[in-house]
Amino acid sequence: MTAALCGTFNPSIDAKGRMSFPNKLREILGPEFYLCIGHDNHYIAVYSPEEFEVYQGKLNTIPGQAGSNLRRKLLSCADRQTPDKQGRIFITQQLRDYAGIEDEVVVIGASNRAEIWDKASWEKLNEEITLEDINAALSEIVL
Repeated sequence: MTAALCGTFNPSIDAKGRMSFPNKLREILGPEFYLCIGHDNHYIAVYSPEEFEVYQGKLNTIPGQAGSNLRRKLLSCADRQTPDKQGRIFITQQLRDYAGIEDEVVVIGASNRAEIWDKASWEKLNEEITLEDINAALSEIVL
């Protein structure tokens, strides 16, 4: 099992969609990784090649037209990235539009993937999660 992706980072993104991807996350993800639209909110999911394969495998288990349409939507925007010597990646306009990214971003580690968020969207979501929400969710498991 690979190390879990965790932490919060605030890299800059330029007008062309280039951003420095956090070194701590690159070390875990490897020399290349996949950017996809988030499936449960408006962010960009970042998967290692191994986790991307697992993700695709799960998508391939969804039967029928609904499965086909879901795969089309989620995978048509996917983009393989190899950071340059400065650790920069390029985020396509399609992915930036989906995530609402214009100027400021937050990159978080989320266990098996990283996520790239528009800063304002991340702050809003983060503020909405209360201690009561956390305790209710954790009451179902033993830590």
